[in-house]
Amino acid sequence: PMSAVCAERQSKSPNERMEQKELVASVTVWTLAGRELAVVSPVPKDVASLKAVISAQCGIPVALQRLVEQDGNRVLDDGDASLQLECSGFLLVVDEAPMFSWDHTENPCHAQLQIDGGVVKCPELRVDFVNVITKEPMRSGVHYFQFKMDHIGDEQWCGVVAGRMGTRFSSIVDGLGSLHAQGHAVKQFAKLQPAGDVIGMLVDLDRDVPAIAFELNGTLQGACPIPKDTPLWVLTVVDTSQDHVELVKLPLADAPQESIEALRGALLEVSQGTKLTGWVGDAPDIDDIPPESWSSSGSDCEL
Repeated sequence: PMSAVCAERQSKSPNERMEQKELVASVTVWTLAGRELAVVSPVPKDVASLKAVISAQCGIPVALQRLVEQDGNRVLDDGDASLQLECSGFLLVVDEAPMFSWDHTENPCHAQLQIDGGVVKCPELRVDFVNVITKEPMRSGVHYFQFKMDHIGDEQWCGVVAGRMGTRFSSIVDGLGSLHAQGHAVKQFAKLQPAGDVIGMLVDLDRDVPAIAFELNGTLQGACPIPKDTPLWVLTVVDTSQDHVELVKLPLADAPQESIEALRGALLEVSQGTKLTGWVGDAPDIDDIPPESWSSSGSDCEL
């Protein structure tokens, strides 16, 4: 998904530029509808600096910005040493791809992962499991994601909190699929197959009380509140060398109406869920998981 605004460069004539060592100029950032968002003056020395100023003034994260010359011939790279003085304007495209692309470079176990955009595989997995997060978090707005479960070998956590698969237990704490939120198992979810299911996740960060809803193959499973003014990275977990998960971000029009209505209605009370106290066996205590995380979890082929 992309949106765009126009950044128009205003400067003195070529003759005036030649007579002065320093160019006095400004960059005006507009929406496509013509609304002025910001004026940057003087023009920063390079592309990276210009993006930083646009981010500070407009709230558009640097990683989501794509600057294109006004004639559309060239996309400016952050490594460009300086801005083209002869260029009269720029097009600023807001590219959300980093919000649904898994982060390979910064993952401590990157050598064990195969990542292509929103697809993650792990044929070289040598540890118990690997947490995988997106390159950029959600900071505002309403977003609809789908996790396509091409293969689940054991555990599967998706969303922003951990769940557990493949244990001998049958409870919403550790065993059956459930909604986990802020250290509690809140609600049991429906059965999940080892392959082929799609978990949908609708996130609304613009509400007075931000909220998240999960669905399985289009059927609502549950919705709960999430904190306000908190960046949220999308998370999944790979647990066996056969695991294969694909993350996609779809238009809001594709979100099930049931999930949309769930965010508008009464949300699940997280504090009333079952307190998560630990993992099975020698695994780390659940309290080591950040309390500001939420997820749909599955186990024994359940969601």
